[in-house]
Amino acid sequence: MRKTIWLLAGLLLFTMGCPSGDSTDEEEIALLQDLQFNYHQGLNNLYFSVQVESSFLSKKLQAVQALYFGFDTTQTADTLALNDAGITGDIISDDDVFSIKVSNDSNYVTYVLEPADTGKVYIKYLAQFGTVIKEQMTSFKMGNQGPRILSVSMPDTMRRPSGDSVVVGTIVVSLTDPDGHEDVQTCYLMFQKPDSTFSSGSPISLYDDGNEDFSMYLWDEVANDGKYSRYIIIDSSNPLGTYTSYFYARDYSGILSEPYITKLVVQ
Repeated sequence: MRKTIWLLAGLLLFTMGCPSGDSTDEEEIALLQDLQFNYHQGLNNLYFSVQVESSFLSKKLQAVQALYFGFDTTQTADTLALNDAGITGDIISDDDVFSIKVSNDSNYVTYVLEPADTGKVYIKYLAQFGTVIKEQMTSFKMGNQGPRILSVSMPDTMRRPSGDSVVVGTIVVSLTDPDGHEDVQTCYLMFQKPDSTFSSGSPISLYDDGNEDFSMYLWDEVANDGKYSRYIIIDSSNPLGTYTSYFYARDYSGILSEPYITKLVVQ
């Protein structure tokens, strides 16, 4: 039986109005960007994500869906409603990135993946602007385990300074990838503040380029050694309390690592 997960009400028009065929024109590419899919084997979750423009031809974005075909596009797809509300797998609300994380089992999806699976899974992302539906079809190669974060070295406690002073620490993320660390496209972290909001609302990038620029808080000791680094700066404006750090790495196949979570106490 087809599984359908609805997080938004009133999507009947969305489903009935979906055009057939795959569209690859520049308009669709501009409206739907950074299409992502990841199979978190350790957590047995499936993660879907896409960045979508907020309007098109003066029509506001109403809903975003992912049609999940598994390995065969001739099959009836599972329909998943993505959200930008910071829930059910969406990390930051109202950042135009729509996501969902679902359990990889038959209660939620028809096409359950196994760790030994190989081949490509197919997903069509849809965005509804009034009565207009824009779409992009994409595929993701299975069998690549993707990057894995081995360790994170960073302070667990930092003392907040007074006045114009700053306290400086370093962050070093060691990671591995089955295809070599040169297959890692990006490594970043999200800082969750003591009040549960996220600092700046954007990912904080770490680098493996051997460069240092204190004005940009950039620091990496050795280039291309599989260790991604940067400075961490605490000043008098930082709230006191416990910060949670979520570290991620993504390879050039688009596979996102499982999060590596640490805590930092500012006192």
